[in-house]
Amino acid sequence: MAEKQLKKRTVGLIADPGIAQVLANRLSHRLATALNRLDDHEYDWKVDVSPFTLPTGATGRVALNDKVPRLREKYGWDYIIYLTDVPHYVHGRPVRSVISIKECSAVLSMPSLGLASRRTVAKELAQLVRELSTGQLPAARPTLLARALRVHASRSDGENEHNRITSIEGVRGRLLLIAGMVRSNRPWRLVPKLSSAMAGAVATGAFGVFYTSIWSMADYLSSQRLALIMVSSILILTLWLLLHNRLWESPQGSRRRERLVVYNVATVLTVGFAAAAMYALMFLALLAGSLIVIDQEYMAYQLRHGVTITEYVNLAWLASSLGTMGGAIGSSFDDVANVQRATFSQREYERRNMVFTIGNDDEQ
Repeated sequence: MAEKQLKKRTVGLIADPGIAQVLANRLSHRLATALNRLDDHEYDWKVDVSPFTLPTGATGRVALNDKVPRLREKYGWDYIIYLTDVPHYVHGRPVRSVISIKECSAVLSMPSLGLASRRTVAKELAQLVRELSTGQLPAARPTLLARALRVHASRSDGENEHNRITSIEGVRGRLLLIAGMVRSNRPWRLVPKLSSAMAGAVATGAFGVFYTSIWSMADYLSSQRLALIMVSSILILTLWLLLHNRLWESPQGSRRRERLVVYNVATVLTVGFAAAAMYALMFLALLAGSLIVIDQEYMAYQLRHGVTITEYVNLAWLASSLGTMGGAIGSSFDDVANVQRATFSQREYERRNMVFTIGNDDEQ
């Protein structure tokens, strides 16, 4: 007996450049598998990933529904989902997803998922496709405790009453959002853009390595004091980068205070991680340099006691802290626009440079 021929259904994934696009490319097969499992093999699911992106509307939201008919006609997709890196607010709540049953489309805000793995993202996308195909809402939380610990809730869309929005709720949801924003910003991209800061830091640190008074100071200071100096130097560089490159944001409109905290905490963490990464790289370079250049017996003669690897580590530790402070001054020569682009994801950069209509508060 011939096997039943399954009807094919296709999901089109479109994503913002950056983490969203990388995840879309990597989880397409996993998503198809998850859909076939959820659907109990009633359809043969296929997932296509598109390389292009869509423009944002006047409020910073991706204008997906306006493009759905043309996309469906061109590619033959049954369902269309857009993965975006930009967070936005509706009715004063940060949005996780926007589901349009009528258009068979959805927009998923990647930062709202926090540091979710590919498996978690695929599961979230599968649930969105299931709702689009069946019209069935996700199952309600079974217990009071589970409902109390939830991080999202269902709301109506201010732009289209036929759309359903899942918003982020509670402190835990906001923390996930901040973590996701930092991930989307990809702090590691900022380090290569801080060439002037790195040059100033290495020059200052190298001076410390070859200056015998720094040897004595590094040998005398306790590990606690060296750690305090390290943290202080990273904070100084972080604050300098924030202020000099105008990375601090003062949002307007609804929930201004909350957005002020969420957006700027994500920025501070992004820049802080980049400063810490620069510190770590410089520490390794100065440690290697001191081990190669400074003879162990000569250092022992200067310090008047036996020398082990600990003395070299303390020297590189203090020199890196001094170099990081010097790097703050050197960062003044880096191009502000390049630093801003490296700090934020492409969509976040566009959002921060967009002139919002302040009177349209509900949609920001």
